[in-house]
Amino acid sequence: MPIQPILETNGRTTNIHIAVLYAKADQDAWEELEKQFTSINARYPNVHIWTATDLDIGGSVERKFKEELKRADITLLLFSPEFVNDNIVDEEVRDLLSTYAKFSSSDAYRKEERFIMPILLNHLYGWDDIYDQHFDIENLRVFDKLPDAQEERGKIYQNIAQSLEEYIERINAKSVQIALPTWIGFIPSIMYNSGFARNENTPLFQKYRREVHFELNDHLDQLCEDFKAGQIDMMWCTIDRLPYVADKTKEWSPKVFYQASWSNGADAILSRSRIKTVADLRGKRILYPQDSPSHTFLKYVLQEHDIQPAEVETIPQKHTDLDLLTKRFINDETLDALVLWSPFVEACIAEGCGDIKVLTDSSNYPNLIADVLLTSEEYLNLNREEITELLKGWFQEVDRFLNDKFYPQKAVGVLVNAIIKPLPSIIPSSIRGSLEEALNEYFQTSLQKVHLCDLADNYRFFGIDGQDALQDGRTLYTQFLERQYPHLTDDPALQWEALYDTSILEGLKP
Repeated sequence: MPIQPILETNGRTTNIHIAVLYAKADQDAWEELEKQFTSINARYPNVHIWTATDLDIGGSVERKFKEELKRADITLLLFSPEFVNDNIVDEEVRDLLSTYAKFSSSDAYRKEERFIMPILLNHLYGWDDIYDQHFDIENLRVFDKLPDAQEERGKIYQNIAQSLEEYIERINAKSVQIALPTWIGFIPSIMYNSGFARNENTPLFQKYRREVHFELNDHLDQLCEDFKAGQIDMMWCTIDRLPYVADKTKEWSPKVFYQASWSNGADAILSRSRIKTVADLRGKRILYPQDSPSHTFLKYVLQEHDIQPAEVETIPQKHTDLDLLTKRFINDETLDALVLWSPFVEACIAEGCGDIKVLTDSSNYPNLIADVLLTSEEYLNLNREEITELLKGWFQEVDRFLNDKFYPQKAVGVLVNAIIKPLPSIIPSSIRGSLEEALNEYFQTSLQKVHLCDLADNYRFFGIDGQDALQDGRTLYTQFLERQYPHLTDDPALQWEALYDTSILEGLKP
């Protein structure tokens, strides 16, 4: 099977992949259609067009064939009797349509993610029935029989080229939607984008015409639903919550591909001044957000101090506003302790009038709370170039944090400005000023309690090149899976080996 781009693309930055599948007997039809795409390839330098015919598949060629189909944003199928009768291509097309069917379950995916264009080279009775069991063919834009007359074929070719261009424009217009927590550990990615909103000045946009948009969301249940619905492309997770998240989203084959940070003091148990040691928590009332890193941290600390669950009164709060949680703790004297993370920790202490302190924090339990990003296997395959560019930029930002002592202050300023800028102009400048000052203080303090992970940290975490680590992802994940989710331990889809992908990180080797 010859596998080659329509035009030579070596040295070009290509991130939109178009696959063309046709039978060898229809080579002439493809060559005629190919001429219509020359201008598209010239106008859109980030497009890569790949073709495959029905010659025997074998060895590395077969792997390449499958990889190209996985990466294809747009697939052209040139239907003919020879195409349908070819079992090799037929199997691949069925797999392709099955994959596409997953994306068709929501409007977001159908409109923006993948496109298939069946082109009937001649009338082929019942062709749609062959594939309809895998996908609702009527939802595809089908180009029926190519006319015999050259001038009439020209109009069909023009329509095909226009549709292809429309799909390319849609893909180019997509932003990368990333959901992050209210947590300073992802500040390098925000700095790369100079804020939360779309930015056309990033290397990502300059190379691939793609923008990034961040949203803040601390509720994992809602994030999992948004992820499955195609409303976000990448989502945060802490490694302790990964089994839970992976179980809720496993139909999309979630893949962890990047470690952002370690908590190094940012997660804390706050207590009233009357509580002197962790041992004093016995018999006390402890408030915390359920299904969160705070939940994990509390369980771990109690376990380390031989405090049994029955010896404390835990008060989990599900899907609660973290700011309201701190206010409840401050105002309710019957609550003895609160488990949260920065910057809510600093805010709570500041508003507690001297009665609230840090009893213990994650600096006493390093290499426990790790923050990662995950995406679906399909999104990773379709957007490999963009994700590579993002990681490259994020690691450059981490290097600036580590090597420029003035950079953290500048970064916090950018973050605070991104938060304050959208506030209504009716808010007095004095209030804005005090808010800006408070946020700067909170984030500066928080930044001192986190370890931002560089490329070497990621290699250690994922065990790339056999690098040793005090705590690697596999060990940590397995520990949490077995301790906190014993009912999920036998699911092959939830083992560490099925949940991470280091291919992009390995491509960034210095």
